[in-house]
Amino acid sequence: MPSVQKAHKEYPAKDVVVMTISLDGGDGTAVKKYLDEFKFTMPTAHDKGMAYGRQINARGVPMTFIIDRNQNVVARGMGPLDLDRPDVKKMIQNLVAKRG
Repeated sequence: MPSVQKAHKEYPAKDVVVMTISLDGGDGTAVKKYLDEFKFTMPTAHDKGMAYGRQINARGVPMTFIIDRNQNVVARGMGPLDLDRPDVKKMIQNLVAKRG
């Protein structure tokens, strides 16, 4: 999650939204507590009914997705994804370059 927070701060001026989606069945209280405790400020959606999770074929948590502006999943992986990895940064930069 630290690299997600870092990317959230790094990309907003570049037309990229970095966010998390909570797929837990609760009311979001535990997720909010976790985000507050570690001072994460990226937007977080709560998908209690898993409607969006099913739409993008989420198979477990954590899972990481990179979704383009047309809502196409362009990359996915089980587990956390370090958004500081050079290959991931390059993919995001390529998506930003395609805007228009």
